[in-house]
Amino acid sequence: MESTKMAYNLGITPNYSYIFDFESDFIHHDYRKWMTENWTVAFYYVGVYMAFIFGGQYYMQNRPR
Repeated sequence: MESTKMAYNLGITPNYSYIFDFESDFIHHDYRKWMTENWTVAFYYVGVYMAFIFGGQYYMQNRPR
């Protein structure tokens, strides 16, 4: 099975009608490239978040209001 790699156009910049000061210094290319290379990191954050939510529910289920 041959693996095909999707080509991302990293040269696209958003077209906003108003840009805040902090947005003008934001380098879209660098962060978009980082996100395409490290998208799996989000699964770790989701796992920690779910453990916190369900663990907190389990911890609080027998506590008084």
